[in-house]
Amino acid sequence: MKTLKLSDGRDLAYEEYGDPDGTPVIFNHGLSDSRLIRNPDDDLTASLGVRVIAAHQPGVGGSSPQSGRKMVDWGKDMAELADQLGLDHFNVAGHSGGAPHALSIAVRAPDRVVLASPVAPLDEKGMGKLMINKDMKLIVKLHHLHRVIKWASNSAAKKAEKDIPTFVETTAKDDESDAPTSLRDDAQREMFEASFTAGMIQGGEGMFEMTMALWDWGFEPEDVTHHVELFYGDNDDILDPKMPLHVATRLPHCTTHTWPGAGHYGFVDPERRTDFLGAVV
Repeated sequence: MKTLKLSDGRDLAYEEYGDPDGTPVIFNHGLSDSRLIRNPDDDLTASLGVRVIAAHQPGVGGSSPQSGRKMVDWGKDMAELADQLGLDHFNVAGHSGGAPHALSIAVRAPDRVVLASPVAPLDEKGMGKLMINKDMKLIVKLHHLHRVIKWASNSAAKKAEKDIPTFVETTAKDDESDAPTSLRDDAQREMFEASFTAGMIQGGEGMFEMTMALWDWGFEPEDVTHHVELFYGDNDDILDPKMPLHVATRLPHCTTHTWPGAGHYGFVDPERRTDFLGAVV
């Protein structure tokens, strides 16, 4: 893991993997996840000709918190990272809550954008009803009570940190469609454990900050004029598939792909990982 000192003094933690000479792709992780969420076989990523740059969002892993941030602020951070790495051209990818983060970058620069199981602006009418996960449903109902959400985020993180392997198993049980992915084999299970551990190392700060930013994007999906490839699993137990389909209707240029039988984390499995990253090369 590397660290970049941003212009406002915050630390930004990131890493690179895949083909060092491949197409640069900035990947954006989702809620409670980290830069480590991916298929554990980095040779697979390299074989696709992709150089993945994955950064920890504020309050996650080694990245400093950024209280009160808007989604659009992430685009500024990634512009600084791209400049530091000397990237004249790069593409972006995002999963779940990382999808609007990817779009915040796409408002500014990239030529290609690919999303998996994207979250819509939560301040839009009706979006709360499309949350299947019970904890997210509750957060949507209580979103004006910021202190309550922060307490809940910290409490959930502390509980998970005590026994991450059990947390992964419990998550798989609650979200049955993702069990075949998170428990597929030892390597994939260990990746999920490592990702959640990094995601919660600062307690629930990163989860809280992302949750708040999901309401206040600071831009509209219609502002993204680049073409977007959007993937979603039709068996998602966390987001109703109607949500990514709604996001697609708001993007001016979007091609939508369905992964039959896949859950929210289906993009991790090798076959769908190939679809996902292959679309951004």
